[in-house]
Amino acid sequence: MRNKSPIPELLLKDKREGTYFTGLPVIGVTPESGVVYGGTIQWYDNGSNASPFFSYAPYRKKVSATVDLGTKGRQEYILEYDQPYIADTAWRVRALGAYLVYKFENYFGIGEATLGRLNFPGTPGVTYRRTNDYFDALQENRGGQNWAWYNYYDRRQAVFTLNVERDYLGGLLRPLVGFQMSHVDVGDYTGREVDGAINQETKLREDYTNGAILGFDGGWLNLLRVGLTYDSRDYEPDPTSGILAQALLEGAFRALGAGSNFGHLTLGLQGYYRLFPSLTRLVLAGNAVYSAHFGDTPFFALPSLAVPDNERKEGLGGWRTLRGYYANRFVGDVAMHGSLELRWSPLNFAVWNQHFRPMLVPFVDVGRVFDKVDQLSLKDWKVAGGVGIRIAWNLATIISFECGFSSESSLFYMEIGHQF
Repeated sequence: MRNKSPIPELLLKDKREGTYFTGLPVIGVTPESGVVYGGTIQWYDNGSNASPFFSYAPYRKKVSATVDLGTKGRQEYILEYDQPYIADTAWRVRALGAYLVYKFENYFGIGEATLGRLNFPGTPGVTYRRTNDYFDALQENRGGQNWAWYNYYDRRQAVFTLNVERDYLGGLLRPLVGFQMSHVDVGDYTGREVDGAINQETKLREDYTNGAILGFDGGWLNLLRVGLTYDSRDYEPDPTSGILAQALLEGAFRALGAGSNFGHLTLGLQGYYRLFPSLTRLVLAGNAVYSAHFGDTPFFALPSLAVPDNERKEGLGGWRTLRGYYANRFVGDVAMHGSLELRWSPLNFAVWNQHFRPMLVPFVDVGRVFDKVDQLSLKDWKVAGGVGIRIAWNLATIISFECGFSSESSLFYMEIGHQF
């Protein structure tokens, strides 16, 4: 750990010794899931404050279990394990097991065609700038027909991942090897009765019929991954300085039981800089991601923006990427995304031996998709912005409340953790 930055003293003084639990109800509203309810329990082992790891590692072990349900059919059952510096060595292991159900998962199409205004076959030649107007038009009964579920499908996914990393260069460089076993079930809404009318052909079936997508019937998503991380952040769950540079290469192969052969490369860069350190805790945070798929990629794998330690990241659109646009609003073989945040913590306090630190976070997000690697352009980039209130609970648990605004929508999110 000779080259790692120690945890800043203003954070270290509140770090708890030994083991402890944190748990909180998950209550909120998201555009895609409706009212969300459930809970998360996290168990931490920070070890003894006499250990040299106490001032450098975010924790010695972490186990978290999350169950959350949404009124629009979302179900997430997730169990995660993370252990850095196993037995006081340079090795780290992370594992995740999850069963995920998303009824009414968003699907707006594939590629640069999604960058234009929203439209559907029920109103030929008409486009919609605001999503509320678009969704209202989809609901209309037109002679016993509607397109109420035109942009939805069902996705059920069982997934298990295991990643192993090792520190080099005094804790700055971490190669990664891992694998994922996953199966995805897809359900289509074409022909369903909705509010007394028959839902017409969905966008998903339309693209499948036209040969624009693969994976309409779901399938196995088994893959191997190798990655490399350079990490000089001072405190992993809530950094105030340093950079995080990541590269992840994933390969799915029929020989592993996957439904097709394809590859996925993701490059990520995050930076953190503490402004006016002698006056207040004000952190400028930036994030940039480049993602490219190649081969026979099924449509349900295209949204992935996976990087080491965050293989579930998807977009563009939604809280993890473009806050203010609906999730997966823009999806393509190539995607680029960036975010800039100002994280200001004016105070911290303790209640019943629990430490809390609220922060105000104005932000701006940008992103775009491309059909091919060589089709870069400065036009048609999507921009969103807004403000959030986040609460750091016992340093490592971050609770986020955010409002995002875009040219299409104004959306509210309640999530766990920083966006990046």
